Amino acid sequence: MESGYAIDLPSQIILKTDYKIWTIYPNSMDFLSDYQKNYFGNLEIKTLSEDSALIEKYLEEKTFAGIDVAKLRNFLESEVASDIYREGEDITIDMDENGNVIFEGSGLYTRSLDLEKATMMLKYALEHDIGYINLPIIRKDPEVTVLSEELKELGILELYSAGETDFSRSPNNRINNINVGLSKFNGHIIKPGEEFVFGDVLGAVDETTGYKPELVIKGDRTVPEYGGGLCQVSTTAYRAVLAAGFPVTERKNHSYAVSYYTPYGLDATVYPPSPNLRFINDSSSHILMQSFTIGSKAYYNFYGTKDDREVYMIGPYYSGWTGVPETKTQYSEDLAPGEVQVLGHAVPGLISNWYRYVDYNQKTEKGEEKTFLERIFSKYEARPDFYVIGVESASEILENGY
Repeated sequence: MESGYAIDLPSQIILKTDYKIWTIYPNSMDFLSDYQKNYFGNLEIKTLSEDSALIEKYLEEKTFAGIDVAKLRNFLESEVASDIYREGEDITIDMDENGNVIFEGSGLYTRSLDLEKATMMLKYALEHDIGYINLPIIRKDPEVTVLSEELKELGILELYSAGETDFSRSPNNRINNINVGLSKFNGHIIKPGEEFVFGDVLGAVDETTGYKPELVIKGDRTVPEYGGGLCQVSTTAYRAVLAAGFPVTERKNHSYAVSYYTPYGLDATVYPPSPNLRFINDSSSHILMQSFTIGSKAYYNFYGTKDDREVYMIGPYYSGWTGVPETKTQYSEDLAPGEVQVLGHAVPGLISNWYRYVDYNQKTEKGEEKTFLERIFSKYEARPDFYVIGVESASEILENGY
């Protein structure tokens, strides 16, 4: 028996949906199996007849490494499909006598991975050194029942788009602020042609409006302020806007990459009046916002009347990675001696590029296809671990890199 050639696999493959990415390293994964082939000289003998015994002694068996489709399928089913799958829920929307919108149900769409198609795509990527797969998703929109005639007249008929983010491992004050912030937008209606301004709808952010102190990014440090965590709310809204295909007129990424907002490059920081999040409802119907949390996930659903536009999110393309700077330490008499306050955690720097392609499925006045391509550029700084340590007197105060 002779060993045949070994298959060359890509060093890395990114598996992607619009809201999550998985990075896999095929050379460290069990995707291959050994296969035997029979050769007569340089000729492969794929079948043997009843007289095969006569030539068996002339055949040479070789072992080859090959991609095992069953292993690919098992990996996708256990590691990816389970993360993607979500059972949806229908929704009923009404309006009370005071003009308040009432939602019964979450309105989440059902989604699942097209496992067979994804398996074949992964096999093809492994065989042809492809490093990027846009995973095929099976989606079923919820049934939307609108009871209010007033809402129907505004064109509030179906799910228009949706956005979601994950705030797992958030502290209690941050969770409180996310829920309070989302409540400000639940039931808000945007007119056709109107520019939506996040800060205008959000309103005052302080103790009187239900917020608690939580960390926010201020320059080179993170410090507690009322409303810390509201960027989770704006980022979730931004992703619903992207999915809707609406023009974005103002958006700013965070100064450094924050783990709550993966995949990086689709975040929107707010600190009204600036920076802010703005977009235009360029559809022909009003848009009704629904905003809420389930477990550790934040959601925005937009309801209206769909047009023919289709939206494609292309990316992410990451580059310009920079290493973590040296730890930064500051000494202060304002803290008890020996007390340590963490002002920042170490993160690498990077550049992110996404592209949003909107096909309106319409013709322009010149008879050309109406399309729109937007580059979503984000540059994130590298940050060091940053500590403040309490000392007894000014004579002990030393600074390192500050």
